[in-house]
Amino acid sequence: MIKEDKKIQNHDILKIVGYADKISVKPGENIDFKISTTSSNYSTSIVRLCGGITNSEIADLPIEIIDADCNGTYNGRLQTINAGSYAKLPLPESIFENGEFTVLMWVYATSPMLNREQILWSSQSINYNGARLFIDKAGHLSFAIKNDKNQSYQVKSDKSLEEKTWYLVAATYSIRDQKIGLYRRRCSGWTMEDKEQHITLVTDVDITNVRVSNTFLAAEQNPQLDGENHLHFNGKIENPKFIKIALNASQLQDVYSGKKIEEINNNFIANYDFGLEIASDKLIDKSSNAYHGAIYHTPTRAVTSHSWTGKKLDFKLSPDQYAAIHFHEDDIEDANWDTDVSWELPLGLKSGAYALKLEADGDIDYIPFFVRPYETSKKSKILFLVPTNTYLAYANERLFNLPLDAFMDHELELAKQDRYLIAHPEFGKSIYDTHTDGSGVHYSSRLRPIMNLRPHYRNWLNGFIRHLAADLYISGWLEKRGHQYDIATDEDLDKLGVDLLDQYQVLITGSHPEYWTRPMLEALQHFQSNGGRLMYMGGNGFYWVTSIDPKRPHLVEVRRGNSGTRSWDSPPGEVFHSTTGECGGLWRHNGYIPQSLVGIGLAAMGWGKCCGYRLLPDSKDERAKFIFEGIKDDEIIGDFGYIMGGAVGDEVDRYDLSLGTPKHALRLATATGLDNNYQLVHEDLLFTAPGQGGSENELVRADMTYFEIEGGGAVFSVGSINWAGSMAWNNYDNNVAKISDNVLNRFLFED
Repeated sequence: MIKEDKKIQNHDILKIVGYADKISVKPGENIDFKISTTSSNYSTSIVRLCGGITNSEIADLPIEIIDADCNGTYNGRLQTINAGSYAKLPLPESIFENGEFTVLMWVYATSPMLNREQILWSSQSINYNGARLFIDKAGHLSFAIKNDKNQSYQVKSDKSLEEKTWYLVAATYSIRDQKIGLYRRRCSGWTMEDKEQHITLVTDVDITNVRVSNTFLAAEQNPQLDGENHLHFNGKIENPKFIKIALNASQLQDVYSGKKIEEINNNFIANYDFGLEIASDKLIDKSSNAYHGAIYHTPTRAVTSHSWTGKKLDFKLSPDQYAAIHFHEDDIEDANWDTDVSWELPLGLKSGAYALKLEADGDIDYIPFFVRPYETSKKSKILFLVPTNTYLAYANERLFNLPLDAFMDHELELAKQDRYLIAHPEFGKSIYDTHTDGSGVHYSSRLRPIMNLRPHYRNWLNGFIRHLAADLYISGWLEKRGHQYDIATDEDLDKLGVDLLDQYQVLITGSHPEYWTRPMLEALQHFQSNGGRLMYMGGNGFYWVTSIDPKRPHLVEVRRGNSGTRSWDSPPGEVFHSTTGECGGLWRHNGYIPQSLVGIGLAAMGWGKCCGYRLLPDSKDERAKFIFEGIKDDEIIGDFGYIMGGAVGDEVDRYDLSLGTPKHALRLATATGLDNNYQLVHEDLLFTAPGQGGSENELVRADMTYFEIEGGGAVFSVGSINWAGSMAWNNYDNNVAKISDNVLNRFLFED
């Protein structure tokens, strides 16, 4: 149960928010900050984040203020976001001058009854004259024209469009015949024939003189909002065609039947094939005019068309069956705010976690970023890899809207950042959420304010700390111990690969490295096989196939597939990533099983009782004795912590030889004290059965493991997201921190 009212309307819950144009930056580069505030002025300071929150009552952070020329006071301003995906087509301004035309396309509306208009196509002048094809408030297909004398006509279908059903739709105009026409034909399902055609006489509405300034698909410009787009369409559009003649019913029926009509081919204004260049934001016009368009705010590509047969599941093998685009009213790629503060990083700046601290009328916000080392500087032996893909996957997630009471033993309490998100849906969603039409969110961008990517954010899920705030416990441990270390992000590793990891002796992960790309995994394998030592300091790692768009690195893509613990299912035929072409779903099903990489893999998740580890006989093995120096045989490891009160909880991993754990791996410790809020993951079940909870199934546990790799490499894995929160307990003076110290010291200095 949520303590706060979900229907929050207060838009001033936080007085200041912002984001940066980069998440990873090196000395000598520039970083731009985009800020919005309701205050007349605000102050800024660059800070180095030296650890995480250790006081449950306040959000004080251990920080170091950096002397930066951007520190100071600035005038405030409010910046807004115009969310919703659409396409813009560079059709000629004289599109109507021939006196007749046809626009036709395949349409699949996912929420036709939206109680507002939804634009399919709009070609208008600067005075908003012209033509538009749309779905009205009641779900009826409608076509309207308007001339420069403010005269207009509209025609609409008798029946509403059915939800999630393909239709061929067309609108025609002929000044010679003084007619406008509207045609629709259902193309799927075992139903009675469903087609409509409407012709309306227009005796005095001549739009041949209208000069079009813009043509859009899935939205149109709003004359009341300074040209911002509105009336966004939810659903798929396929193969829009613009033709210089008015097609009759017989010709439209031929189009529906798939026949090629020579008269159409000779009169194209534009003919868009969305099955081409799917990995881009381009729309290819196959006509000789080459009026190539573009999409904005990343609608979903690599989605099935009306002709999809199911014989090809990979869009690259049959692009004609994936020639559609799924638009959403809540898509967002770039908030597109103006820059307010810029900073050029000095060449001597130390690698680490940083933020721009914002203060306005008593409110504080942090815009985090990570400083990687300068190329020519001497590298440390330690690299802390910040799991920024995970941060983006969870960016602005709104799962607190789900009925989760049965999965946890505490009351949900929303942070100010979550309440702000409720009031600002335009900030976009996470890959865990669904769009307003119920389809899964496939892409997440960092070019927007991300309210849960904050060092002082307390997650609603467990009432304490997760993600960045938890990972600061790990970097805080390195700070506390005085280790020299460098920081890099998932984005850096995806781009640089082995060239990045080859510079280091020890790689330390964050608490939840769940979202890895194939280039990252390939680099990790190379690192391990060439003497690298890995400390996997969390749980549920290396789980989902993830893509970083090669041309737009601010964008990650995830397709859930039809297995794994997930909040939505991929529709049939829509598992392959549009940005890279690889198959989505679990890495376990795509060549990289976590147990084979790091000894353990996801076993269960839950948000109930936490616990600690008990040592197993393998802890006494000569190969592992160094790990437990200073630890008593009967000592419980981590029955304390800043995250849910224990080192084992949230999401946990286990050792499993049947899933690829190396046979020589040591199972050092285990935690089996989880309750039935923790359930065995779906992918481990062949059929549903009772007795899958933590108190009933021995597979629901966290295991701590260690194994060596020929050539000098080694892997130490802890098996729980909560490890970091226990490591920081009592100022890093505890057995979790001691074990972490023992492993790192050996990994650093052992030849």
